[in-house]
Amino acid sequence: MNYRLLLLSLGTFAIGTEGFMIAGILPALSKEFAVSLSTAGLLVTVFSLTYAIGSPVLATLTGQVEKRKLLSLTLLLFAIANAICGFASQYWLLLLGRIIAAVAAALFVPSATTTAASLVPPENRGRALAVVIGGQTVALAMGVPLGTWIALTFHWRMTFWIVGVISLLAAILIRLLFPVISSSVQITLGERFSYVKRPAILSALLTTVFWGVGAFTVYTYLSEVFNRLGATERMISLVLFTWGVASLIGSSIGGIAADRFGSARTIFITLSVLLLALTSLSVLTSIPQSKSALGIGFAAMAIWGISAWAFNPAQQHRVIGLSGKASGIVVSLNASAIYLGSALGSAVGGLVIAYSSVSNLGYIGGACELLAILFTWLSRRNSRID
Repeated sequence: MNYRLLLLSLGTFAIGTEGFMIAGILPALSKEFAVSLSTAGLLVTVFSLTYAIGSPVLATLTGQVEKRKLLSLTLLLFAIANAICGFASQYWLLLLGRIIAAVAAALFVPSATTTAASLVPPENRGRALAVVIGGQTVALAMGVPLGTWIALTFHWRMTFWIVGVISLLAAILIRLLFPVISSSVQITLGERFSYVKRPAILSALLTTVFWGVGAFTVYTYLSEVFNRLGATERMISLVLFTWGVASLIGSSIGGIAADRFGSARTIFITLSVLLLALTSLSVLTSIPQSKSALGIGFAAMAIWGISAWAFNPAQQHRVIGLSGKASGIVVSLNASAIYLGSALGSAVGGLVIAYSSVSNLGYIGGACELLAILFTWLSRRNSRID
């Protein structure tokens, strides 16, 4: 294996840990800065929205920048952003740090994937991409629950500092150990978004958006959901660990199922199971606390993790099939759709908490997954690609 891939993976690990760990420490941040839980949830919304909008725009603006320089500088910027979050004394500073972190992440992740492909022979590109993207998957399984545990055991600021140090280390090593890598072919913003005009691709991207809205409506406020089920503060780390390990399993299952049964069929099944898992959490939070309810909640998290992340490779498989030679562009738009869904989901979840009840989060999330199923059906009707 090219050792440079591991350095790129270290960068995606840091970004994945920082991006997902907020859900575990949201109540602590709400208390620290004396803001409501829904206001604290804006930390997820602004990060995801900045990433979703910024990724295609920034990719266009920096298309001619030499890759080694771009990768190291963006990780340095990500480290600075985490330092700002770690030292923030006011809520607006923490919000600013999250926006800067999102800009850095939106620049680094697409560049890291294209760089990984250029570092290995064509026949090894799939494995190279798996290593780099695997950094984020490992972050889900290990980085997020560990970061949450550190935040709850010591202080939430420490998690940001640790992520900042990892990012800085990766930035230095990439700058020192990577060769000069020429920039890729420039693609205009108009070219990137022209593919959205195709009905099959647009409906497929909307599937991703509503998948994200449904999942993150609940995920952002997961701590509050499990508090209702009787979980202690530190037990949230175990909840996130369960979800993270399940996501690893789901990623593998989704890829295998898409090859064996077809991507569309796999997407229908995974979204249906995810709908049931999310709505079950609402049912559980509507009944009196009990050990059995908490245990069922953990089981629902495992099912959620498997189904949600089995959707991803199947959806990537389908998007690539729909886009043909433009697969690279459309896959990047699908990544933006994921973060747009995350932004909208955290915002919707905040509104539900502010004006309704935590027990309704799963119902709203399930309704969004139902819309995702509808857009999958529309995408399939508009194309002949399975």
